[in-house]
Amino acid sequence: MARSFRLPIHRTVLHSRRRYTTPPKTYFQPLDQPPTPPPRTSFRILRWSLFGVTAFGIGFYMHAYLSARFGLDVLEELAGEMDPQDAMAMQGALQDGVEVAQARVVHAFTHEQATAVLRQRAGVAVTPTVVSHVCQSPSNLPCEDTWSSGTYMYLKDPAKDWSEWAIFDGHAGTRTSQALKEILPVVVGEKLWESGCMQRMYVANDQRVWRVIQNAFKYLDEEVLGEAKRCLEDDQDGLRPAEKVSLLSNMLSGSCALLALFDPTKGVLRVANTGDSRAVLGTWEDGKYVARPMSEDHTGFNQKEVERLAAAHPGEDVIDPKTGRIFGLAVTRAFGDSRWKWSQELTAKAHELFWGPAPRPNNVVKTAPYLTAEPEIQEVRVQTGAHPDFLIMASDGLWDNMSNDDAVACVQLWLEHNKPLDIVRRLKTDMEELKNGPAITAKKAGTASGNAKSRLPFSFSSHSSPSTDGLEPPSMPDSTPDADPDTYYDPDQRALKWRVSPKHFIVEDDNAGVHLIKNAFGGSRRRLFESVMTVQPPLSRDVRDDVTVHVIFFGVDAKAEAKEMEQAGGRE
Repeated sequence: MARSFRLPIHRTVLHSRRRYTTPPKTYFQPLDQPPTPPPRTSFRILRWSLFGVTAFGIGFYMHAYLSARFGLDVLEELAGEMDPQDAMAMQGALQDGVEVAQARVVHAFTHEQATAVLRQRAGVAVTPTVVSHVCQSPSNLPCEDTWSSGTYMYLKDPAKDWSEWAIFDGHAGTRTSQALKEILPVVVGEKLWESGCMQRMYVANDQRVWRVIQNAFKYLDEEVLGEAKRCLEDDQDGLRPAEKVSLLSNMLSGSCALLALFDPTKGVLRVANTGDSRAVLGTWEDGKYVARPMSEDHTGFNQKEVERLAAAHPGEDVIDPKTGRIFGLAVTRAFGDSRWKWSQELTAKAHELFWGPAPRPNNVVKTAPYLTAEPEIQEVRVQTGAHPDFLIMASDGLWDNMSNDDAVACVQLWLEHNKPLDIVRRLKTDMEELKNGPAITAKKAGTASGNAKSRLPFSFSSHSSPSTDGLEPPSMPDSTPDADPDTYYDPDQRALKWRVSPKHFIVEDDNAGVHLIKNAFGGSRRRLFESVMTVQPPLSRDVRDDVTVHVIFFGVDAKAEAKEMEQAGGRE
């Protein structure tokens, strides 16, 4: 019998203010079976996202135009009357539809349009002492990255409740990363609470807390793998072939997992990492922010991982030293990826009977498993005060282009022109104005200069320039040929690449996640940024990977904003 976890509530500011309370099926539960009763623990995750159907799913800067052209206001009214879980599904469908439309006709983006594409997947979350900005830039269609941001409400006190942020970088499909987004934060929170870790006195690098987190990661991966394995081995389980295909699909793909947990009472930040997503702390030293790694990449270029695998599989050439890959896979730790965890025979059965991918060639899999979902954990007590710490979490698509030091320098530059709460205050104003009418008007974007930003419409039907009747002209500087494009052709990647340096950094966005991705994709080199964002799937995968970024600012007095959002959305 498949197990069922109670899934988190994804809190967005929906018009109806309804709250989802019924746990949907887990991703490894066979179809046509009723979900098992929810656990007795009165567990909730509250997601403080200011973006709802109006602003996050479609993108605030595209919303007014799309509403006028496609009648999305009617859909928003419908969403306001729907169960929030269904509304979230509709929101995702609208978002996917926009991206499919962009890919069908490759529109030559202007700088503002390219920025609008980034903003359509940007958001902000608030607790009494922490403000986090998130942004996602897809390259795959659909995007294989997912992310999570929430607060565990066991302690029933916003000033004491632990918070979580996560990034799940999927590969070979979206199913594993999507499932982790919905389940892993819940499982980790439940295990921490049930073991008393959230109430425990602080001990630096507390191995009991670390083991609970590590065991929660392994438990989930083993449960899902075991469920899929049992359905393959048991030919008399009564499941239809289609049900087995559904169960197996979630383990044939894979995902990294990067999870940050913050205890505001003790000021302790813990980061658990499985895979090659990365977390970097920006901490103030000697008059500037410096980078402190909070995770290590789990690839074949990590000597500790090479030694661990060599000890576990003596006599086997597990890792290619040239590529750092383990039998073709770029990471040495991951969820899912059954072909690296099952025997050749079991993988062959999934391939021959249920359309799974073929086993790895040349019978290289001899002593599986070669992968583990067990995370490595690092922790730190965050600094607050005049120059509080911040944490950058990102999938490897960001780190392919930007170093740890440059990423921290980029956020420091942003902090010299912005405050973490500026975007929250602007969004409240913008969303109120959107509620009052669908007219397209220029809004203040919260940049350092305070210049207005017009929302330029997109043309999904042709390559011609869209009409700008009734719009204010763009406030950004004219797009001129880049004086120093700093690009080169990479014969190994077989693509044009570019170098990222602080000399190209620019501050134009009040969301720090958007700011980081924009500067990773060109920064002040407008023609380069426009071109990188214009490339669409499947060619875009040779240019840029899926990128998801959290920028988490600690030591922020956001009690008023958090309370206002709590009153608006209700605290479960």
